[in-house]
Amino acid sequence: MSGSDLSKMGTAKVALVVNGCNHQVIEKCPVGEVEYAFYRYAATELKQAGITTPKLLSVDATLHKLRMEYIPLQVDQTSVANDDALTMLGRLHRYPPNSEWLYHAHLWSASALENSLTLLALPDKSAQQLRRFQQCSDVLFGCQRLISGDSNAGNWGRRENGDLVLFDWERFGTGSPAIDLAPLIKGMGTKQAYTELAERYCQLSNIPNFYALAREIAIAKAWIVTEVITLLNERQKPAFSLYLNWYKKHLPDWLDNVVEML
Repeated sequence: MSGSDLSKMGTAKVALVVNGCNHQVIEKCPVGEVEYAFYRYAATELKQAGITTPKLLSVDATLHKLRMEYIPLQVDQTSVANDDALTMLGRLHRYPPNSEWLYHAHLWSASALENSLTLLALPDKSAQQLRRFQQCSDVLFGCQRLISGDSNAGNWGRRENGDLVLFDWERFGTGSPAIDLAPLIKGMGTKQAYTELAERYCQLSNIPNFYALAREIAIAKAWIVTEVITLLNERQKPAFSLYLNWYKKHLPDWLDNVVEML
């Protein structure tokens, strides 16, 4: 028995189905190479380090189909940046990368930026400011720390016993922790929000310099604009026009207020 497609930005179809034991499970197919390899190889090792992901129930290697534990309880945007989530992300970021694992390549190319600017049609001043963020973005991708790459509130859930679980690992890779922290802040956020989140994360992870991390969160927020707009457009997702109009409305003021962090 199949449910409706639960995917939002991904290419795989995600459905809530009932298995032969009359239990609800998540079925995802066809799963991309990075996420397929993550659940087959990395997830078990990371679980031992306190990074909780859905249990893998079955694998169809031919179809690249995974059946996974259904996580029933949602985590809303207002509570996603709690200490539990920050602590789990900190464990992930400190875990040594394995050269045998498969990773998504994160980058912000000039061509991707210009493609997003064409779609956004921002005022010239705003476009130039966004280009400045892109020119500073190497700091996000030169860092060799493990990241989920997509830690927005929709990819967190809780088991009925209260365990916090992070799912959707198709963007699993390496980079700055800021890439995972930026989505925890609602909307585009503010300088104060980046600083407060960076300071709390650094306290939980015993990292001294939160000012540099706050700056990286701001850069990651700008990069995510390009990622969201170009992916939604390429994959012809219905949410494209919604995000496009929201960014057109809010980006100019945000850029004016935050560009001084660079």
